[in-house]
Amino acid sequence: MRWFIAFRYFFSHKRQSAVCIAGVTISVTMFIAMSAMMDGFQDKFVIETVESSGHITIKDEPRETRTPILERVYKQPEALLEVHRVKPREQVRKIDNPGGLLASLARMPGIVAAAPAVQGNVIATFGTKTLNLSINGIEPERQLRVTTIAGDVLEGSFDRLRTTADGIIVGKGVADLLGVKLDDSVLLAGSEGGRTTARVVGIFRTGVTPVDYSRGYMLLNDAQTLLNKKNINNEIVIRTDDYTRAQEYATQIEGMAGYRTESWQEANENFLKIFKIQDLMTYIITGTLLLVAAFGVLNILIMSVLERVNDIAILKSMGYSRTDITLVYLFQGLVIGLIGATLGLGFGKLAIEGLRRIPITVEGLIHAEGLLMSEHASQYVKAFIVSNIIVLIAAVYPARRAAKYDPVEVIRGAH
Repeated sequence: MRWFIAFRYFFSHKRQSAVCIAGVTISVTMFIAMSAMMDGFQDKFVIETVESSGHITIKDEPRETRTPILERVYKQPEALLEVHRVKPREQVRKIDNPGGLLASLARMPGIVAAAPAVQGNVIATFGTKTLNLSINGIEPERQLRVTTIAGDVLEGSFDRLRTTADGIIVGKGVADLLGVKLDDSVLLAGSEGGRTTARVVGIFRTGVTPVDYSRGYMLLNDAQTLLNKKNINNEIVIRTDDYTRAQEYATQIEGMAGYRTESWQEANENFLKIFKIQDLMTYIITGTLLLVAAFGVLNILIMSVLERVNDIAILKSMGYSRTDITLVYLFQGLVIGLIGATLGLGFGKLAIEGLRRIPITVEGLIHAEGLLMSEHASQYVKAFIVSNIIVLIAAVYPARRAAKYDPVEVIRGAH
């Protein structure tokens, strides 16, 4: 009977109820569309970064600089030890015994593959154009087991690194900035004096701008010669069975290897912070829209209570309790929330499909043809639950107000 009365009151204010439903619908639609857009951008960046660069990277450096001589004198753990005007010591930085480390990694649970590498910076020159380029010396077979970079090759292939002397594979952004094409020759100059003329045997595009506009791949031996790091490996790239656990694995590996071990989360910490800010802004905007819709529901229900004071008095005189009257108006709010949220889910789905079809090229931190939209069931569940909770909260005050009316006072005209 409560539901019946609630529906009668609901349909007696069709226009006002439709406005409330529209407010909830628009809020839920906006939440789903904006969440899908933000998640699509983030998923593209994370997946492409992880897959093209590896889940974990072991560096040829310690996690922090220590001063063992001073530590012998000042044994207090809270002592602040710092040496001023230290003369830099010339030393070759490298990963000692990389073969043994790779064998140890192969026995670790959760580690799928590992590949040695040498990394350094060079200046690439083509005609009158020059560009700072990050060179990654790799063993192609191993590298393609720890990353999916082979799937991002637009022209050429990684196989040609084995068959071409001083071959190089560059990002699409690098090729565009220098103006090079497949099989063009590029002059490379390392910071230690190494120079070579490299032939472009491949061009790749991951869709991540920092990678496509700065990275190149060479055969490990060729890169070691160019960078004056003969027989030196200064990085080991690792792939795990679950990239979301990369930080956990990196901590274990660092304790075992003794070298700074960086997960993809740590390497891209600044970008991940930006994504958190974007998520916060999405919640603020959509939350504000839901609050506006909730005030609409509040206003409509208060008007309904004021218009039906006599009806409420009659219902109470017939034996309806305060709880019954409260539930009648809460049911009205619930109906508005359920209808608005359900419509919002449908329109949200349509909005996502429509935005995906907009012919637009996205350029910035990532490159994509069309807007990136990523759907997750949690988006729909979250939008549905939160919108109904907010609408129900808005319905509490008018429901309690209606329940407080005394039928005797109403009949006497004391209200």
